[in-house]
Amino acid sequence: EKCAIGVTHFQLVQMKDFRFSYKLKMACKEDVLKLCPNIKKKVDVVICLSTTVRNDTLQEAKDHRVSLKCRKQLRVEELEMTEDIRLEPDLYEACKSDIKNYCSTVQYGNAQIIECLKENKKQLSNRCHQKVFKLQETEMMDPELDYTLMRVCKQMIKRFCPEADSKTMLQCLKQNKNSELMDPKCKQMITKRQITQNTDYRLNPVLRKACKADIPKFCHGILTKAKDDSELEGQVISCLKLRYADQRLSSDCEDQIRIIIQESALDYRLDPQLQLHCSDEISSLCAEEAAAQEQTGQVEECLKVNLLKIKTEGCKKEVLNMLKESKADIFVDPVLHTACALDIKHHCAAITPGRGRQMSCLMEALEDKRVRLQPECKKRLNDRIEMWSYAA
Repeated sequence: EKCAIGVTHFQLVQMKDFRFSYKLKMACKEDVLKLCPNIKKKVDVVICLSTTVRNDTLQEAKDHRVSLKCRKQLRVEELEMTEDIRLEPDLYEACKSDIKNYCSTVQYGNAQIIECLKENKKQLSNRCHQKVFKLQETEMMDPELDYTLMRVCKQMIKRFCPEADSKTMLQCLKQNKNSELMDPKCKQMITKRQITQNTDYRLNPVLRKACKADIPKFCHGILTKAKDDSELEGQVISCLKLRYADQRLSSDCEDQIRIIIQESALDYRLDPQLQLHCSDEISSLCAEEAAAQEQTGQVEECLKVNLLKIKTEGCKKEVLNMLKESKADIFVDPVLHTACALDIKHHCAAITPGRGRQMSCLMEALEDKRVRLQPECKKRLNDRIEMWSYAA
């Protein structure tokens, strides 16, 4: 918090143009009279207030000298910077030519230019790409600074996440993404942010914290090649997924990786390595499934079914890894899990999920002549056994 206040202070100080909004005037009037009585210029008033907030936070003062309503309004000033790229001079200067090349038809304001740069991130010049990566890192740490997400999902945040603070907001939205009440535009925006998060573990603060011991332990080779400000295309997450299948992760890290595997098993776009290595196969073998708007794991299922037709080594390896993950945990194989949900309830209810336990239970049920499994579950299990034996 101290560090954030310090950075905010400098952000506010550096802003070129302070338009004193009516709300800021009303919220901070008394604070200005009390704390900054002889200052006339707008910019100096904001510096004075911001400095006071920063100092009180750093010194852990019991009572803040700047009132809560004024502090909140200063926060609004900070959020407004994210609304228009021209209020962030560093980012604007670094990306001027890219804005011209890729976003020339996009209007300033409503964070539209920033969103356009994010969507064209792979084509951006090096310096601009680095700045956009850093901006995304900041926004993922504090989603309230993600202007577009907050605007598009405003009503959904009120509905699903009224209690969530800025650190847990994106997590909360992700958990409610598939609710029938979720607004389609907000759902689309959450997916966009998930795709971004999965390109690099540094863009996922929750995962980063949960796996802080596992990442250097298992993925050291990837980290040594990593640059500070460009994506790793999901390599660290892929590395952790393999350890998940081998059941070697710490429990906190295992929980987070399970969530990521479950999410990307339903939507192949959330798996950057799969997209990278299997783009040709997806368009040739699974075009119909990829074109379907509803992401329910059908692309992944199609790749598993067509395993023998896959020519590229990289793609074959990704699909084999998916099979290995699903063998370790039925929850990360949505097609099989849906087919066998009733049987799990009937025959494996007492078995704790995870670590392949429920999968073993189903396999035993399949072998047991006295147990009658649902036909769809039986068929899918036999398919999987065939796939696993080929994979092995």
